[in-house]
Amino acid sequence: MDTSTHIIMGFGLAGLAYIDPAVASNPELAQTIMFATILGSNAPDFDYAVKLVKGNGMYIEHHRGLSHSIPALFIWTAFISCLCFLFGGGSSFSPIFYWTFIAVVLHVGFDLLNVYGTQAGRPLTKRWLSLNTLPLFDPIIFVIHLVCFILWSFNYPPGTVFTFAYLIISIYIIIRLIVHYLKRQFILKKISLLNCTVTLVPKMNLNSWNVVVESEADYRVGIISGLQVNWLYNYKKQDMKCEFISASRNDKNVLHFLKNSKHTYAISYPTITGTEVRWIDLRFHTNNHFPYMAIVKFNKEGKISSSYTGWIHHTRQIESKLSKNQSVYL
Repeated sequence: MDTSTHIIMGFGLAGLAYIDPAVASNPELAQTIMFATILGSNAPDFDYAVKLVKGNGMYIEHHRGLSHSIPALFIWTAFISCLCFLFGGGSSFSPIFYWTFIAVVLHVGFDLLNVYGTQAGRPLTKRWLSLNTLPLFDPIIFVIHLVCFILWSFNYPPGTVFTFAYLIISIYIIIRLIVHYLKRQFILKKISLLNCTVTLVPKMNLNSWNVVVESEADYRVGIISGLQVNWLYNYKKQDMKCEFISASRNDKNVLHFLKNSKHTYAISYPTITGTEVRWIDLRFHTNNHFPYMAIVKFNKEGKISSSYTGWIHHTRQIESKLSKNQSVYL
């Protein structure tokens, strides 16, 4: 999920904690738990430090990796709960620990529900796991929290308010899981292909989903709306004999990109200064654009001059990204 959702869920869990009589009767403990749940709800994303130290490409490869793994759940919990206990004025440790643990687990759990996924199975598996159920930002979950905060501000009991809120959110997620399953079965019957991979990408509208179908020969990208499928793109799989596409695979930003991407397609075309290769992830499609990509620029001599990987939402951003000395080859 996006950062704003993780933050509001931290506050929401602090409200839910009031169902514990020990928390409800101790304002100091309740305040400490609020700090703990907010930190716990965001802690797995502290891997942003990788971007500051190692650059954007390394961050793209490792974001939601080890920081979201099984051991990390306990490491984050132990670190945050101990920190909050030490500075919490002698509050009871056990409720701080288990509410922090709930916050950390829910962060990873909600990240599993969107298409980007996580390596939550490490060290058992390094596969990227995703249930493709929730969009990266879900307005329904966000609005439910806002309504609960308003009720809390009017002195409604937060434990009760957020208990009902999370029951509603749980039912909503179950409905989305069921819809995802039904839509997937629908598209499998529609295409009637063997040996293909189908990925549904959730949108804010529960009835509308992006879909990517990968076969041995090509990719198909479309939108499912109700019982209708609108196919937007059909891409034949790229010819790896293309010297620029082949050479671009050795660029470190492309390697970072390919580590956690799925349904990737490469495009090569001439430019004024040489040749440009773009690797795009077909799962992320909006407004006739694929914003998640890796870009490699070759000069007229056929050598890599610069590269970048990350989210580019407008074409005009490309030059500015490449000009910020992010993997520029001299």
